[in-house]
Amino acid sequence: MTDKPEPSSIFVPKIIPVDEGIPEPDVEPKDSAFLDHLAAQEVSSEGLQKAFGRLWGEIEILRGEGRWQELVDLLHPAEERFPELVEAGFGPALWGETAFALCQIRRHDAALDLARRCVQENPEDYHAHARLAYTAYDSLYAAKNREVLLHPEERKTRMELAHKHFAKAQVLRPDNVTQFYRQGMLYKAIQNKPDRALPLFRTAVKNWDALDEKQKKARHQERKNAVKALYQWASCLLAAGDAKGALAVLTRCLQEDERSQYLSVVHKYFALGKVHHALGNLQDAEKALDFAAIQADPADHDYVFELRARVALAQRRFDDAEKALARIPAHRRRPYVLWTEADLLAAQGRLDQAKGVLKKAAEKDRRGRHKALVRLAKIAFRENALEKCLQWAREANAFCRETYQNPHDEALFWEAAANYRLGRSKEAWKAASELDALRPRYPHLAELKKKIAQALSAKK
Repeated sequence: MTDKPEPSSIFVPKIIPVDEGIPEPDVEPKDSAFLDHLAAQEVSSEGLQKAFGRLWGEIEILRGEGRWQELVDLLHPAEERFPELVEAGFGPALWGETAFALCQIRRHDAALDLARRCVQENPEDYHAHARLAYTAYDSLYAAKNREVLLHPEERKTRMELAHKHFAKAQVLRPDNVTQFYRQGMLYKAIQNKPDRALPLFRTAVKNWDALDEKQKKARHQERKNAVKALYQWASCLLAAGDAKGALAVLTRCLQEDERSQYLSVVHKYFALGKVHHALGNLQDAEKALDFAAIQADPADHDYVFELRARVALAQRRFDDAEKALARIPAHRRRPYVLWTEADLLAAQGRLDQAKGVLKKAAEKDRRGRHKALVRLAKIAFRENALEKCLQWAREANAFCRETYQNPHDEALFWEAAANYRLGRSKEAWKAASELDALRPRYPHLAELKKKIAQALSAKK
């Protein structure tokens, strides 16, 4: 899902002098020719503005009805279809509308060409830079959703383009809301950098709060992005480990969106459940998730029911956890749902079933396979199948090194634990030391290292 720019307003270009003061001799003939041509035109300025107004009326109808291909057919290329209007200075307005329509039919290359022309024509125009940034941003969203294909170098170039022009638009209008929000989404949703996104969402909200009531009324279209910025700000705080701060910001978001409903009830109350779960407020998490579940579709919103099951599991209410997972169709269960299903089975002592579920998850998961493998290692340790535990832990570690260029902390822990139980103290110490260098405060690592050190001393 992408955010659409606010509808453009009718643009009547101003005639800007080419130069101040006395023109240079080599410029004067060009200026004189332009003025002579203008004086000889049969169509008056008033006639051109009326023609543009009629055309804009058609544009607004097509845009309002989402008839994007018809809008492109009407306007593109503007130089051929409306040469008088382009010559009169209305080109950027027509190119901008065409660029937006082209984005909707996923013709981003052509849209970018037109958006660049708008910036070239008006290099200090806020709307031109905002439009070019949005066009690049929308193409990245389309690629993320697998609607278009971007090669890695294209993706990198478009991210740089979007950031550059979001930044320029922010300089031109530092009190803006939308451009800070969108750049935040570029960092968070496209680049997976919530730490970089957080200050941008915070600035978007701050800018909205700084407006007086009259300004808010005039710029009411930006309120939606201010509310959405609150939601994303809370999400970034939670990702940074500040669940308490996330709860405060999300609570405000719910209050602000109570009437407008810019955000879906499912998304808002799932987020609230997630924050309460992080804080250990299991009853509050349960209430929020049950409210979200009223409107949630189990096939599309499986994450609501997965987290509801995890909350019930933390409460040791296994029947409730099973009921929550049962809402998700078996053929639609993604790997993270299978992890929770396996955790529930393991908690009930049904280890063989848990292993079957985890092997299925590992087979179908290209990005998070290590999470299933580490769970298999833990089950093997419980069964005292220590060589099998080592196998799963090492496989998880190898997967992470190959996929993410880093070892996996939990896999290292269980590799060290299995080696310790097997009496291989040197191998255990090596794995534990690697984990200590990677995550010095990893839970229970200090205790494990102490036991390994004792075993090593006993062998001397």
